[in-house]
Order: sequence, then structure tokens, then C-alpha cells
Amino acid sequence: MNTNFWQLLGIEKTTDTTVIRQAYRVKLPLYHPETDPDGFKALRKAYELAMNYAKSPETAIDETTQNSEKSTPQLTKEQIKANEIYDAYQALLEDPLRCYNIDEWQKFIGSFYDYPMEVIDSVKWRLLELSYETTNISESCVKVLADNLRWRQQLMTQYTDELEKYDNYLNHIDRGDLFDYTCLPATNKTLQNATIDYIYNAKWLFWESSSEDVYEFLCQDTVIYLPNDKKFMLEFAHWHSAASLKNQSILDYALKCIAEGDQDENMTIEWKYIAAIQYTLLEDKQNALRAWLELYYSGHYQQKAESWIAGWCAYFEKNHFPLLVMALNNSYCVAADKTENYLYTIPQITVTTTSRLASLENIDEYPKEIIDFVNWALDISWNYKQVIPILLLDDGNNRLYRLYRHAIMLRHGNEILLQEILDDQSDDPFEQFILQHLQRQARQHLAWLAELSPVQEFKTWLFDNNENAQLPPQFDPDENGKLAVYARLWLDRFSDIPDIAKSHLYQSFSYPNMEMFDWVTFLKFNNYYQLPKSPDPSVIANKKEAYWQWYRCYLLVIAISYEPIETAKYLRQENNTFIIDENNPFKPLIAIFKHGNWQNETELYNLINNDSGLINNVLINYPNSIEWFIDAPHLIDFDDIEQKLEQIWTQKLANRNPIYLMLLYIIVLNKPEQKNKLDTILQDITGDNKELIKIAKNLQDNWNAPSFDSPKKDSYNKQVAKIMTIAKRCLSNYYGICDNYDLEMLDEFKNSSDKDLVLRLCASLLIAKHRENRQKLESQPLPKNKWWQFWRWKGRTNIKGFIIQLCCNFIVLGLMVVLNNNFELNSPTLSMICYFVVVTNSFFALKRRFNDIDRGEPFSAFVAKILVFSLFLAPFWVSYIKHTNRFGPPVEEAIKKK
Repeated sequence: MNTNFWQLLGIEKTTDTTVIRQAYRVKLPLYHPETDPDGFKALRKAYELAMNYAKSPETAIDETTQNSEKSTPQLTKEQIKANEIYDAYQALLEDPLRCYNIDEWQKFIGSFYDYPMEVIDSVKWRLLELSYETTNISESCVKVLADNLRWRQQLMTQYTDELEKYDNYLNHIDRGDLFDYTCLPATNKTLQNATIDYIYNAKWLFWESSSEDVYEFLCQDTVIYLPNDKKFMLEFAHWHSAASLKNQSILDYALKCIAEGDQDENMTIEWKYIAAIQYTLLEDKQNALRAWLELYYSGHYQQKAESWIAGWCAYFEKNHFPLLVMALNNSYCVAADKTENYLYTIPQITVTTTSRLASLENIDEYPKEIIDFVNWALDISWNYKQVIPILLLDDGNNRLYRLYRHAIMLRHGNEILLQEILDDQSDDPFEQFILQHLQRQARQHLAWLAELSPVQEFKTWLFDNNENAQLPPQFDPDENGKLAVYARLWLDRFSDIPDIAKSHLYQSFSYPNMEMFDWVTFLKFNNYYQLPKSPDPSVIANKKEAYWQWYRCYLLVIAISYEPIETAKYLRQENNTFIIDENNPFKPLIAIFKHGNWQNETELYNLINNDSGLINNVLINYPNSIEWFIDAPHLIDFDDIEQKLEQIWTQKLANRNPIYLMLLYIIVLNKPEQKNKLDTILQDITGDNKELIKIAKNLQDNWNAPSFDSPKKDSYNKQVAKIMTIAKRCLSNYYGICDNYDLEMLDEFKNSSDKDLVLRLCASLLIAKHRENRQKLESQPLPKNKWWQFWRWKGRTNIKGFIIQLCCNFIVLGLMVVLNNNFELNSPTLSMICYFVVVTNSFFALKRRFNDIDRGEPFSAFVAKILVFSLFLAPFWVSYIKHTNRFGPPVEEAIKKK
């Protein structure tokens, strides 16, 4: 019986119609009627013959036999022998025991000697076609057959029509097998085919598709036999690694290969790489780290090892990850004597490091101090205040914070702290890995600090014992000195410098340009605080952390001054080890922070006594404090101040001078709609005290300052009276503004910590009111002033216009004399007119001049000035208002705007 149709369907002979139909459906997509009509017809014919056999096996056998007998032609002797070779080859391919055994193929090829050459020549191309059509054939074995039959040499003359197809096939078999097929089990052809198909598809996906597709394919449930071929298994392991697919069997195989050793060192390294990946994917924390570190230190796969170590860190030691990124920063530095561009000698943060930090996922899940560290590293200004919290946490008992301290000290550490990085060691292999990279960078920083000539020149000036030593222009940041950046880089590394160096900084640098020396210089030269001396080398030698604890105490001073609330919370919550001397001015404040009975910012603020300049400067940075608003009048909102008086400052203002409190509330509640509220508050302040009631009425009605009995406070009382005078002017109408003298007096008063806190707040509020009134005036459509506009009663003139206008009086009087003498008019009427013009013009000149210095006083004040300034020369010595008042902008400003 001809059974080719069973082979075409790909099934064994059966009478089960369901199996036949299923086989037909599987094969049908392979033979499309449009692209392969012959194949489709053959498949359909095979399906019909199989179904006929299933319905009537005996009849089908008879019909097939009869048809076969009728249609079988008589074969020649050569054809019979050729069929023998063909059938033998087909049997070889179908035999699982022999199909991949090269010796069996050699026996098959050796059988050719039993046949004439004519037979071999007639069958060789049939063998090529069968080889091409057979799936899962051994290319290595076929290559031996192809070489023996010389297919490639004779292909061009024999198969011109299908030359390209078979040429490609011969090129394909030249590549050899996917793996050593002899490793497959020799008892089951189906298992052999399934294994080869699986491996072929996996390899194709690996090279031609995405890792996601490889992952999905390798995750499928299937039964295959993994051959014991090390070369293939290494490739197979790489497919799993590329797909990030864990596989315990691959790990076991890798460890076995590593243990057995290999003459090829590269193969051993490859297996170590596979083992490290599988340890990581299988979440074997310690073995994964050990494997990656071993691979890194071997000098192989270092970049990939770094990447996998970073991934391991992000998964197992998340809080170490930003630290690791900074440690792996690899900035190439040129030796100081090898370049004229000194910046090339200083290590920088690389683009790779910046990118890694900027792309951190779920950054908000990190502790606040680590978030601050990341923001600090990404900030081009490298503001050390951002990382003070994490530095304060390093009390010597936490290895994580110690490593973060080392990373920060690469930027802010002096030579002593950089050397501490080099001297540090760790028993933990991961921490030691980080330390080694930090130490590499520390050596780079120590090199330029010691060798860079601009740094040495700057230090020579800074430590010069001559108090009048001038800052070299090249280091002046305000003049864009070409070497100013190197001064800044050195000043960003705090150390204990002598007083003469601090004096040089104080005289030559603004506070923002002093970097880490700003607070110590400010506190010293304002006599607020003197930083203790750093420990001697002998002390440091006996106590390793002595220098860091001294450094950390300075950071605590900065933290208290810069962020008092956050520092108070830290001191209260953390089990810190700060050693504060009993005479330290910060000691009482720290005691309140740590042990005071407070639960929120307001309660803490009310516990702090503003009894010194030091505490006053601390409270300037305390949000919602009175001192904060005193220091920043440009940020004052009167509605906000009203709420603070009612909600936050009530306890702070209790038992203050009632007169000052009256003044404060009158300034804040200076609106008609708030009169009833103000009256109620003033009644609460005065109570039944008749004297206080009288003072409150005078303040409300006439702004009359009360008399003070103490002669010792005469100067102070005059300032208070001046404040009340300015308050009357600023609050009476929107055009009440201050001149420069008033503003300077108010500014000096509010900044004097020895003055009364309430009055200092009043001074700041008046500055804010002045700014508000000036903005309203400048928003008005007031006409510009010209010096020659003599007729403008409500205009302004400068001294030049005032003099010229007065000189016009002499012209008028001279003209009158000329007319009387030459024309003998002697007219009393003319004289009266001329005198009237002179008086009127003089009056207008005085008025315009006084308008120029007007700060918002009412008309009665103008009349008083006329009486006081009866001499025309007096207005020359009065400063004009340099900005817009109710009579418009100054003459000079009008000229500048032309």
C-alpha cells in the first residue's frame, strides 16, 4: 500500500477520523491554495485517502493495491538500485538511533562503493531534495554527504532553475548544528524533534526578536531534553539571562562547570557571569553579591558587573543606592602639571552619574535625608545646607550614614576628612566595595587640593598675617575674577582657619560668597558666637571620631541658625551624641529643643526668649515668628499679621509694654471697617487704667506720643516718638511715604536686637506700609514734572528749577525799574502788579520746592514749613523724595525717561 499520504498528514496510520481531521487542520495553513495550489491538492487528496481508509480499511487497501499495480511502471536495474540508496537514506534519517551518528552516515556513504557511478549520479540530487525537505536534520552530517557527492561543485550545471534555493541551503549546512545532536536520547525521534524545534525557535527569537518575546517563549510549559553540551548550554543560559528568566537548573549547571574547571579561562568566566545573573534572578542576596564582586575584581565584565551590582543594591539595599551611584562616579582627571585648564584636574560629576540620580524611581519613598542628598548632588550650586540633616545623623553608630558622610565630604571635606575616607575599612563586602570607589575619588580630590597653583595662591592671601592684605582681583567673585571658581571650591570645604583668615573673608567677601565659612564669620564678627578650636592631632590620634564630632558640632550651629524647627525636631527625636559645653551660647536653646514642653511650632516659639542677638538671628529663620517678619518687611501682608496676632503671637506678646502694643494694633488695624475691633482690643489693653485710656485716645485721635519720665532713655524715647510721627504720616492717607532718613532710621531700629520686640515689629510694619503707599502712588496717572512749569501749584521742582524761578523775580523787578526810569511811568498800579507777580511767583516756587520734599503731610504742615523756612536758602538743604509722591515723579526721573 502506498502510505505517502500518511507522511504528508504527519501522522501514523489510523482509523480515528478525529485524529485525521486534526492533522489536516494543522497542515492546512502550510499549503495555501493560492500560493501553493499543488501542495494544497496533494494535502486534500491525502486527507480524502485517509478518511476512506478510516471508513473501510480493507477496501481501501485493495483499491490502493490495484491502483498501485496498474500504475506502477517497470523499473530499470539502475532505477531499482537508486531507489535502494534513496530508501536507505530515508531510513537513516528516520532512525533515532542512527540519524545523528556521524559513523552511521559514514557507513551510508561507504555503501556507495557497492553501486556504479551512474547510479550515484542519478540519485544524488534526489538525496539533496530529501535533505532539504527533512526537518531537524543534522547539518554537520549532511555537510559530510554534500562534500562527498560534490553538490556545491555541480549545482550550477544541474539545478539552474533552483540554484538560489539549494545554494542557500548549502550555505546553511556549512554553519553546522545548533548543538551536538549526539547528546540527544537515541530512543525517541519525537523527543529529538521537539528538542531541536524548541532550541531553534528560541535561538531565532533571541537574535531576531525582543527580550520580551524570548521571555514568553522560554516560559512556556514543554517537555524537551537538554543536551549535555557545554557550549550550547552556555548559549542557552545567555538566552535566559537576556530574558531575565530565573532557572535553578541553569545555575546548578553553571556551578558544576565552574567546579569542574576548564582549560579555557574565558569559559569559566562566562559561567561565573551566568551564575551571578541566576543568583540575582533567584534572589539569593548574599551569593549574588559575592558572585558579582568576584567577577568585578577579576577584571572581567566590570561594566556589566557594576550595572548588576547597582540593580542588586536597588532591590536589596535600596537606601544605599544613591550612595552607590555617587561612589561609581568615574571622572577622568588630568594631572595638575599636564594642563593649562585647571578645571580638568578637578573631578566632576559625570553625565552618567547625573542621569542615574535623576532617573531614580519612587524617590519619595526614600528617607527625607537621602532625598536631600540626591537633590544636593543634582544641584549645580552644591549647597551644603541641603545635606546637613544626613550629616547630623552620623554620630558614629550607623555605617550607612557614615558612608553618606564620606560621599558628601568628597565635595565639602577638607584634607583631614578626605584622609579619613582613605583610612576607613569595612568587614562588609558591599560597604567595602563602595568605600574603595569613594577612596579612589578622595585621592583625586586630595591631589588637586595639594597641587593646584590657584588654590595655593588663594590660601597664601587668606592666611597672610597682614590685616590689610587685599584680595587678588583674580579671586574676586564680584568682579568675575578668572580664578574665583577655585577660591569657591576651596571655601566649600570647611576647616578651622585662624582669626586673621576670617578677617580677610569678612573684609573681602559677601556672606553668600564665603560658602561654608559664612556662618562662622557672621557669628564671630557680630560677637554672637565663637566656634571652639578643632581638636589637636594628638587628640585625633587617640580618638578617631574627635575631628568629625567637632565638625559636626559646627554643622549643628548652622542647622540651628538655618532651620531651627527641623533641627529642634531632630534633637528631640534622635538619640544624638552632641557634646555641648556649658558655656556655649546655644546650650539654653538646645535644652529647650530637647526637653521643652512643646508639641508644635507655636508652642516651641513661645518657649524661646529673644534675649540676645544670637537667639534673634536664629528666630529670623523661624517661620511665622515675629523676628522673621521684622527681617523681611517686603513680605509682610497686613491681613496675615492680623491673624498671627490673634492665633500665634498672643502668648509671645503677653506682658509687653501696653503703649507699644497700642501702637502695634493701631498700625495693623488701620482700616475704617476695623474700628470697632480696634476699640475692643485697646479696651482690653488699657483696662480701667485712666492714664492708659487717655494715651490710647491721643494715639487714635492725634498720634500724640506720651511723655517718658526716665532721662536714661531719652535717645530711645526720641526714636519711639519718631516712629509714632512716621506712623501718623503713613497711616493717615495712602500718599504718606518716608524719605531716606526715615527709612534708614526705621531699618536700624528694627535690626537692633536690644530694642523692644514690639517696637521693632512696628518699625518693620511701617517700612511695609511705606512700600505699599509708594506702589499706590506710582500706579497713579500723575503728570511728569518739568523745572520750568512755574505755574504748577501741585507740581514739583528741583533745586535748579527753584533757583531759576526765584531769579525770575529779579527780572520782573528789573523790568519794573527800567520802565519807571526810562519811560517815567511811576505808575503805582504797575508796581503793585510787579510786586504781586514776584510774591506769587516766590510763593509758587516755595510750594513746588516743598512738594518735592513732601512725604504726605497735610496742608497745615506746609504752612508751618513756610513759617520755619522763611529764608529762601533753607530749602536748599532739604533732601527731596527720590521717588514718586502725591505730586508726581521727581524732575530728574522725568528727564531720564525722555
